[in-house]
Amino acid sequence: MLETSRVTKQLEEAREFASKIGLRAELEERLAYLGTYAEPRRARCVLYPDSAPYSLSFAMERHTRRDEWSPWFKGTLLFHGSGNLDGSEATMTPATTMGWTVHLTDL
Repeated sequence: MLETSRVTKQLEEAREFASKIGLRAELEERLAYLGTYAEPRRARCVLYPDSAPYSLSFAMERHTRRDEWSPWFKGTLLFHGSGNLDGSEATMTPATTMGWTVHLTDL
């Protein structure tokens, strides 16, 4: 399950940008991956704003027997760009990488 209520504006901006550069399918594929990560186990991926352009932080949580959500791990759906595609600053990666990748930041 993908929880996007905290990033409505950021997700819309990322999707618009992805469409503009021809990578919308890739972005949606990565979001689907996060949303179904632990199936068939009950888990959810909660998206949060991230400081990197067109990127989103996430917290993966699993459902407990006590009917609660327990933290599992954290990460970032990070946009790697070759710089100034839309007039914004480039991300921290070399020009050979373009698109979104999942990075774990905390286990």
